[in-house]
Amino acid sequence: MTVTKSDLVNRMAEATGWTKVDCEVILNGFLANIIESLQQGDRVEIRGFGSFFTKERQPRLVKNPKTNKVISVDHRFVPVFKPAKHFKKSVNENLLIKSGIKPNES
Repeated sequence: MTVTKSDLVNRMAEATGWTKVDCEVILNGFLANIIESLQQGDRVEIRGFGSFFTKERQPRLVKNPKTNKVISVDHRFVPVFKPAKHFKKSVNENLLIKSGIKPNES
């Protein structure tokens, strides 16, 4: 299942009692601030959730496996998200339990 932005807005509205319009404005503002910070080269860290940052990719030659044609990929910066340790662990444990696999106790 895919959770869309409108699903998030609906969940926020139900959890807070705010209107969907208010929740959408807040969510859009939150996302816009993350994008703007990354565009300025800043790192965005949300404790307990994770960090957004950019990674520099050097130019390189790559081969299309379908056509065997070699093409050049330009120098670029890509946005990256790294989840917090607890967030990563809790997602893994919950999905293991949902799949019927007992997670290791550590």
